[in-house]
Amino acid sequence: MNLAFVKKSVFVRNLEQLLGFLYSPNHACFYREALDFFQQRQARQQELHLAEQRWQQAQQGTNADVLKQTRKTFTDLQFVDEKQRIARWQSLLQAAEALLQLSEGSQASDSQMLSARLLGGLLITSASNKRKLLLLEYAYKPLYRALLSLRLLEHLLEQQILKDPQWQAWYLHRDITQPAECEYRQKLQLPLVMATFLQHFGQLDPDAQFLLTAASDNVPEKAFSAQEREHFLALTLQGSLQLLQQGLGQLPFSRGNKEQREYHVQQQQFLQQQLQRFITAKADTPLGSLFKVPQAYTSIVLPGRSRYNYDALPRAALLMREAAARGDYNGLLVDCLFRIVGLFPQGYGVVFTPLGDDGKPQLKYEFAIVNSLYPEKPEQPLCRVVSRNQQYRNTGYNISLSTELNLYFKPARDRLKTLPEQRLKELLNMLYQDGEAKYLSRLVPKCWQPENFFSVPENQNLWHNAEQRQN
Repeated sequence: MNLAFVKKSVFVRNLEQLLGFLYSPNHACFYREALDFFQQRQARQQELHLAEQRWQQAQQGTNADVLKQTRKTFTDLQFVDEKQRIARWQSLLQAAEALLQLSEGSQASDSQMLSARLLGGLLITSASNKRKLLLLEYAYKPLYRALLSLRLLEHLLEQQILKDPQWQAWYLHRDITQPAECEYRQKLQLPLVMATFLQHFGQLDPDAQFLLTAASDNVPEKAFSAQEREHFLALTLQGSLQLLQQGLGQLPFSRGNKEQREYHVQQQQFLQQQLQRFITAKADTPLGSLFKVPQAYTSIVLPGRSRYNYDALPRAALLMREAAARGDYNGLLVDCLFRIVGLFPQGYGVVFTPLGDDGKPQLKYEFAIVNSLYPEKPEQPLCRVVSRNQQYRNTGYNISLSTELNLYFKPARDRLKTLPEQRLKELLNMLYQDGEAKYLSRLVPKCWQPENFFSVPENQNLWHNAEQRQN
């Protein structure tokens, strides 16, 4: 899967590879494995069942050749089924492990920086892929969901909102520097990511797809009524469980002694139980909300819907809090999520008026990109400044952007409207040298989309250490 950039930094290449593990139009990926399972499931089950019946019937007869042939047919089909299940396991584990490798650091601050970078990269690059609906639906969205769930899980454990004693013990004794031996990583984080993927790909269930798609187009477009939505979620859950229980099953033991085999079986049984627990968690419980709240936020922030509006993304908090007041979401977890991400999504382009040497707002504006989690106040995003004197630059500084200077808010825009129209047009022409003429109709922009800026490799590291300034 190639992002639409001529040149790419190491981070963008890693992001491209991560997306490709879940969806690729040309290569093996989890989407292809899951889609094949759902499309062929009933036919393969019936074929296997009939082959077993013929073998059993042959055992009652006296024809040795028939017995040998029917047994071979049945065992060959079993082998093919197991081979396909192993391939699905490998694809799922590969994607989940790759996400954890790119998002988890040796300490909390590292994980937050890595997660901010990954969330920002997903949002920025999604703009160039907004017409690739399958890529958005089956790569961007499950990755974004899973990453938010990881950070929300960590926050809930740190604040002791999730009080499960075993989870707390795993969290307190975590050692991410040794991921293979870390119980928090193997028994909580990894199953959480895998369950998120399985939840998302459950919508490939044919009955769910029938509700979801229009005519023969395999793209999510249909707006559901409340009753249809409930039915769709039930079918998606059914698909997720079928994918887990039949499409994956337990990973076979390959080689080793009896003790190693018993340990493998125990680990597989635990993983199956954990995945099923996560997938079937009721939406109105804290555990269910750990999946539902990030899913809802993702559906607002990433493109893919006909009503998607980049300018309105900071309204996600308002929309979700209104929904929480109606009882649709867990209000506490919604508040926790926005404590982590703030009002402005990672990678969002903000426009602001810089302060002059006298400490007063100047009558011009510059560009910045949201690049850090946990802003002190949700409405004051932590950003990397990426322009100076209306020229793009990649050696900017970090700021905590106040509402008084952020042009997303009306008072800041009103201050600039005192400038003559010709001057506002000059500012726009200087800032939009890359041909983004769509902004020229709005003399004082609320925000900007940094896709073109980010397409230059030198501009793709917005998360390295930089000077923090007051603004």
